[in-house]
Amino acid sequence: MFELNEVRYAIALVLVVLVPMVIAFWLVIHLGTPIWRRYRGLVAYSCAGIILALVGTFAWFQRTFLIGNDWGTNWLLFGAGLLIYLASLRMALPVRRYLSFSTFAGMPEITDKPIQLITEGPYAIIRHPRYLMVLVGIVGWAMMANFQAAYVTSAACMVGLWGIIQLEERELKARFGKAYDRYSQDVPQVIPRMGDWLSF
Repeated sequence: MFELNEVRYAIALVLVVLVPMVIAFWLVIHLGTPIWRRYRGLVAYSCAGIILALVGTFAWFQRTFLIGNDWGTNWLLFGAGLLIYLASLRMALPVRRYLSFSTFAGMPEITDKPIQLITEGPYAIIRHPRYLMVLVGIVGWAMMANFQAAYVTSAACMVGLWGIIQLEERELKARFGKAYDRYSQDVPQVIPRMGDWLSF
């Protein structure tokens, strides 16, 4: 049976190794959209895979430094973090009903294939529910881990996700034009309105 300290360390490891890999993958996909649409999926995923591997390899070999100081087991913090993480999983359920696997894998960003603007379900509450779900989950993980780097990584990931959201907004405006402008005026970007949290 795992001790809580081992669980906390494993969560911190995920935060400093895997999460930056995911951020790097999406930055490459979004930053290279005009190029990927000319050369299709193989080039896009090859380039993203190389960057992902480089980031993951660097993070893995520097993991001791990156994880930093252990701030100890705090049962109250761990419990609160677990509840926040479970909330992110609950938030994921309605999002997944509206997104196909190809959308999760970034296919709309690398092809000109027509797609429909989703404005129903959680997308009627905020424009980027998937990213809110990820942000909430990362905060929960950081609180459960309670390592110095877990909090630093969480903050860095929030900055990275904010950048990804801006790139995605640019692509959506280019793809859907005035329809997306109207949608943007009616629906908040990432943070639900006060009365919409429970609905989400």
